[in-house]
Amino acid sequence: MDPEKRRALSSFYREEFLRYLDHFESVGLLGPRKDACRKLMSDLDDVCGRDRFLVVAEALLQNLDAIARLSPPLDRRRNH
Repeated sequence: MDPEKRRALSSFYREEFLRYLDHFESVGLLGPRKDACRKLMSDLDDVCGRDRFLVVAEALLQNLDAIARLSPPLDRRRNH
């Protein structure tokens, strides 16, 4: 993957993941997993270039949002 594209993806996903991690930490749901999550954030530039990263990252964001509900609801009428 192009280094510039990797940095852009890494930056985007870092912001999104940190938003959820901060939320989970603020409501007391992160607990002892906090260090592992922060480690992932520090390694995200390397992880971002791996095969299937985008598929895994999107699934992770969807699961995090299903729990936290931080994203605005979609207007499903627009998709038709």
